[in-house]
Amino acid sequence: ADQVQPLPGGLTNQCFLLRLEGGQYVLRLEGRNSRALDINRDAEYRIHRLLAAKGITPAIRYRSPKDRYWVRDYVPGRTLHKQDLTLPRLLAMVQQLRRVHELPKPDAIPELSVTRKAGYYWDSIAAQTQDVELLSLRAGLQARMNGAPDDERCLCHMDPTPANWIETADGKLVLLDWEYAAIGHPLWDLAALLQETNLSEADEARILKAYGVRNYRQWDFARAQMNYLSALWYRAQGYWSDEELLVHLQGLSVLVERNAAHD
Repeated sequence: ADQVQPLPGGLTNQCFLLRLEGGQYVLRLEGRNSRALDINRDAEYRIHRLLAAKGITPAIRYRSPKDRYWVRDYVPGRTLHKQDLTLPRLLAMVQQLRRVHELPKPDAIPELSVTRKAGYYWDSIAAQTQDVELLSLRAGLQARMNGAPDDERCLCHMDPTPANWIETADGKLVLLDWEYAAIGHPLWDLAALLQETNLSEADEARILKAYGVRNYRQWDFARAQMNYLSALWYRAQGYWSDEELLVHLQGLSVLVERNAAHD
């Protein structure tokens, strides 16, 4: 029994630490709601192998034929939390994301559409609630959130939140959990990373400059899009109530309309 130990985190999948004679590994059991969350497990596997070959994420040692679980190398270290997102650490995380974005764009990887992904979440929410006021926001927000900041596309993680990062004893940052990865816009990753921070304007400006962001209108749009997706995901997964989502989306609608009025 002491050879198998549950690992914390994992809002979508379950993970266990395996202590075997050959070393330490992670057994990951796939979540049963992959279809509802629009997760392409074959694409995730291809992306993970590509990034493992570049030393960006740990290697997969075995994948079950029916795609129910896989075994990958264990990375000793600590999972990051919101309070760990200091400016120096965020700058290092941004550089790690940039390494991913600068890779040659792989073939046969789905391209993310924010509104298509949001549509899956809206369908899941609609199956759980009859809140007319909440569901009435769908059409307007889908129209406003359509598209991307510009035509740039690259491989993106799409969920680089603190729980998906491990910091090793020597300070190396390792990014895990590529199930939402897709061909997308690099600012989406940056927006998802900074979503859980409370940075001053000056510190946010330093991070944007370090990445190379020049167009702040594009940045505002990318941030609104990721805010939109994450809010829908939390309600679709049952972590938020109808009321919490309604208030959040109403505030987001006002913000997006205000920014559009300034264009």
